[in-house]
Amino acid sequence: IRSMNILNELEKIYPSLPRQERKVALQAIQEPKKIQRLSINELAKLAGTSNATITRLVKRLDCANFYDFKLRLVSDEQLEPKESESKLAMQVQRFYEEVLTQTRQRIDEKVLLEIVNKISTCRRIYIFGLGSSGYTAKELTQRLIRMGIAAFGMTESHSMYISSGIMEKDDVILALSATGNTAEVNRAAKAGQKQGATLIAITGIENSPLYQLSDLALLVKNSNFVDNARFINSQFAMTYIVDIITTLLLDEKDHRTKMDQTIELITNNKFDKPK
Repeated sequence: IRSMNILNELEKIYPSLPRQERKVALQAIQEPKKIQRLSINELAKLAGTSNATITRLVKRLDCANFYDFKLRLVSDEQLEPKESESKLAMQVQRFYEEVLTQTRQRIDEKVLLEIVNKISTCRRIYIFGLGSSGYTAKELTQRLIRMGIAAFGMTESHSMYISSGIMEKDDVILALSATGNTAEVNRAAKAGQKQGATLIAITGIENSPLYQLSDLALLVKNSNFVDNARFINSQFAMTYIVDIITTLLLDEKDHRTKMDQTIELITNNKFDKPK
């Protein structure tokens, strides 16, 4: 194990760890810099486990003690990229950095917070997305359900029309469309608005029909307008916005508590061996 990156090793052995040790491992994988500043007592409290559990985990990783474990976290962070690293990989990275930077510059914070509040307090939220946007719609739906929010992912035009007909004034439609010009999404969204639902749009074109129709909208960088278009992942900017929205939602105690409960349930069912 000594020659292997300790975080990679933790991810590798994570499924086979006892439940209490998984709690510690998850903290280390997610926040290695934070772990470096903590004492063993502080980490035990943060992870909701015991000093003995942490000691067992670090021994499993061939570390002499908790201090040695923290030193290895530091050394892993200082690893330099190999000179032979693919130039193509660096090109793709620069492409993604441009998409992220230009999307961040487009975010209206006031609108963003209003959207988060609408999602948090709505009766139901219907997430519309066709094609590749449908994958993002499904991902967001699962996240919101796990926070205790009544979310319904609509990734087929017929289901969008049906759901639009039963919407009410306390419902929200979140429409995902890179171009904002997907006719089926726009028609269904307009029908839901007529029933009183609030329409939120996430799109890459400001003058698009969807943007103009929406009650609230966030603009992302349209990846078609970035050089090296062959690297396109049209959902990357939208996923970034979705991550921001869900992170803000998790600042609310009720949503965070429900998410923690579902993570605990899923983790136990997935990794605990039947007795």
